[in-house]
Amino acid sequence: MLFDLEPCSFNLEPVTCYFFATPYASHLTPYDMSNSVPKNQNINIALVCTRGGHFEQMTNLSDFYDHYDHFWITNRNEQTESHLKKERAYFVDQAHFKKPWTYLYHVAPVLRIFCSEKPTHVLSTGSGRTALIPFLVAAVLKVKFIYIDTFSRVHGHSKFGTFLLKTRNKIYSQWEDPENANALYIGPIFKHDENCNKNGESKYIFVTLGTRIEPFKRLLEGVEDLKKKGSIKEKVIAQVGYTEYKSDYVEVFDFCMPEKINELILNAKYVITQESAGIGTQCLKYKTKFVVMPRDYQYGELPTESDMKEDLHYKLEELGYTKVVRNIEELEKVIEAIENLKVGFNFDNSLAIQTLKKIIETGDSSQ
Repeated sequence: MLFDLEPCSFNLEPVTCYFFATPYASHLTPYDMSNSVPKNQNINIALVCTRGGHFEQMTNLSDFYDHYDHFWITNRNEQTESHLKKERAYFVDQAHFKKPWTYLYHVAPVLRIFCSEKPTHVLSTGSGRTALIPFLVAAVLKVKFIYIDTFSRVHGHSKFGTFLLKTRNKIYSQWEDPENANALYIGPIFKHDENCNKNGESKYIFVTLGTRIEPFKRLLEGVEDLKKKGSIKEKVIAQVGYTEYKSDYVEVFDFCMPEKINELILNAKYVITQESAGIGTQCLKYKTKFVVMPRDYQYGELPTESDMKEDLHYKLEELGYTKVVRNIEELEKVIEAIENLKVGFNFDNSLAIQTLKKIIETGDSSQ
């Protein structure tokens, strides 16, 4: 069941605080638990993650968490609402380190959720914008907190992962870090998708800007120019998110259900995306070629210079699975040689699932 958290009475603007909890979407058909995986009744796991790529990574662990009672703390959007219709889910707004007071709005709702659900463990894939307060509450209540750092950080760790390491907490890493004894390697958490049969020869390319609120017109305008001059001959479909954009050459939409995004990625000739671990890994899963054009702070495409300092796309470029471009001129050259990109990345999350099961059922966090 989804829970729509009511606004509280704090007079702090402009951030909305959400309070626990009134049932949402009561017209939904109740989930028939009789056909679900048998649960360990002594364990209740809080699954904490930010919408977007962090949420996508968490869903890849369903073969683990479906064996236990669990609930979600995340952010509301079409992706999370669609996926969690049959789950217990609580939605909070994202906080941001540039506005530290926004984290205070999480304290009361998270405390109420913990008091109601009484989790035995918290599992998080980040980011700190959603997971920081649950981490602190878990520490106060002595609830085991398990953090898996993002797949998008090959060298080094995310802001939240770095914070946890500096405060002498263990984290679990999807890439090996031999220099840090508290970063325990569990391999990629993405699972292999066997249902990825393409529908014949693709006749379109897919451009996606994700869910960031900052506009990314530079990419859209460049793609339209390439379409006009004939460098792109295929139909172009673009998911533009919060970027306001209209075009006679590109078919645009803002948001849609995750299943539709996955279908567009699966059947595209190739994908052009921002530096998104979620989209990149879906392309790898579906054996769809893709090009990465990172957002740039100097053009107002990021809120801070330190945001989106991910290096996954550079590692994948090194391995031959993508190309990273900085401008439209570079994009045009890559499109001309798009067939040279590799597909067929092998995902196996068995080590991650075995490790998590051991932690949950024995309390042993060693490798």
